Amino acid sequence: MPRINPKLDPYELADLMSDSNNWDLLTQIHEHPNTWPELDQWAAHAIAHPETAGAPPEPLPDRKPKHRLLPITPIIDDELPRDTRNNNTPTSEPDKQTETTIDTPMGIGEHAKDDVSLAEDSSADSTDEVAVHRHIPVTRIAGIMLVLIIAAGSAAGLVMAKKNYDHRDAVTSCNQAIKQSDIVRIEWNKALKQAEPYAKLQDKDVRDPKSLELLGKIMQYQPSVSTENCDPSLTADRLDRTRTEIGRANNQLRTQIRNLHDTVDTVKALQEQQRIDNAQNVLSQTIEDADRLYKESENKVRDDNTRARLNEQIARARLMMRDHQDLGVYNRTIQDLNEAMQIVRDSMMTVGNEYISDAGHSDESTQPGSDSQSSNRQPAPSSEGLSPSVTHGNPTWDVPGQSATPSFPDQLG
Repeated sequence: MPRINPKLDPYELADLMSDSNNWDLLTQIHEHPNTWPELDQWAAHAIAHPETAGAPPEPLPDRKPKHRLLPITPIIDDELPRDTRNNNTPTSEPDKQTETTIDTPMGIGEHAKDDVSLAEDSSADSTDEVAVHRHIPVTRIAGIMLVLIIAAGSAAGLVMAKKNYDHRDAVTSCNQAIKQSDIVRIEWNKALKQAEPYAKLQDKDVRDPKSLELLGKIMQYQPSVSTENCDPSLTADRLDRTRTEIGRANNQLRTQIRNLHDTVDTVKALQEQQRIDNAQNVLSQTIEDADRLYKESENKVRDDNTRARLNEQIARARLMMRDHQDLGVYNRTIQDLNEAMQIVRDSMMTVGNEYISDAGHSDESTQPGSDSQSSNRQPAPSSEGLSPSVTHGNPTWDVPGQSATPSFPDQLG
């Protein structure tokens, strides 16, 4: 009795049932070890209604076909073939004289040999193969090959596209580095131009002359000139090396620019400090001159308020010397002190001129013939009520209502 080979996988089982000539084995589908529910339902429907059954269903996705090196027999026939059923009957030999058939007895060894060959023939017949046309998924194989070809082409295209993109990016980066080099050189030249006035300063103009030496060394720096170009015909690696070299030179020049700016700032600060030191020295000398003038101008000014204002400016200047101030404050203090000193000098000069004029008039009154005129002339009082008198040839002045000690304000305005 023919039966389905239990070693068939789901795909081989579906291929076997796709041939309607094998539908006499539909009753064995349910008991097959590799069946599945959809195939069982289809077999039951095919048994009941073969005209509407159609093709068997495809196996489930989780069931994979077995990879066989040699095909197996899909249908096994348990019956022996007809030509081997009577191999056990003895053969008869005809008698030549009587022309009758005489059965030739078989020897013991010959009988055993026949039994062995019979067993071998029986076993061979029991596994006799029935040719089955297996379904080869040509469409699926062709689709897989097409997908592989497309994937390989896409991969090659992606590699080429990536290579072209890297090359364009390398060209762009190299050109940008050259542009940055031009910009950095412009900044360097601008920094040099700004530093030129400070490079001309002398040691006496700054507090620390070493800063001028450092400034001169930085200004002597010569930027490296690159002869590389960004030719698109060059490889991406060569363009990247060029970009790296140009970028390194740009960074070095940027460092020198920062050093130049910092050194210029340092020189400016040291110059400002030296100016403050010089202003302090000038203010100190001016205070000494003003103090000496204040003492020398005692009783020699027309208005003693001028000396009082000078004394106030001296006190304020000394206060500025005690508190550290900026250059502008020192310059204004020096200017105010000089103005107060000039006012005192002008007042002393006015009084001196008046004394000389009065002395000339007194000499004229002692000459003969001038008594009648001098008897009618009264001495002209000064505008401040001062009466000059001569003692031993030296003029003196009395200042009524003036205190010998000048008054100072409680606080500086």
